[in-house]
Amino acid sequence: LSKMVQEYSSKRPCVRIGTHSGSFHCDEALACFMLKQLPEYKDASIVRTRDAAQLSECDIVVDVGGVYDPSTHRYDHHQRSFTETMASLTDGKMNFNTKLSSAGLVYLHFGRKLLDQLMPDSSDNHKEIVYKRLYEYFMEEIDAVDNGINATEEKPKYHVTTHLGVESAI
Repeated sequence: LSKMVQEYSSKRPCVRIGTHSGSFHCDEALACFMLKQLPEYKDASIVRTRDAAQLSECDIVVDVGGVYDPSTHRYDHHQRSFTETMASLTDGKMNFNTKLSSAGLVYLHFGRKLLDQLMPDSSDNHKEIVYKRLYEYFMEEIDAVDNGINATEEKPKYHVTTHLGVESAI
């Protein structure tokens, strides 16, 4: 049995998360981190490229590729036609109008599942409160900074609590 498991494991393709090469930004780093907290992506490799052929081989792609399509696990927000917000993608159930980044898209589509992993003993109601607050006081800032949205005109549009959205270079 042990030999069969080893053979299956060696033949089983590795799950791949695709993102862009070059300087990394907080949104794709956070998107990849959130995904890797989930069982199906825990052991995934991260492929950093802008090559469309390599990205097409990835199981999920964030912040690159010019496609937002949850049915094919493509979560880019850079196309000119992309204007989605939490409000627009939740039929107004979450009234946040900041354009989503790749981290915001991953949070929208996987955030509740992530909270189920992190808070298994909490009620659904409590997790929903945390989901909304986490977006309001953490994720929205990352979305806004990545999309070049100023925090203020006169009254702040979102809460700046971390300054994590600033580009990082390694």
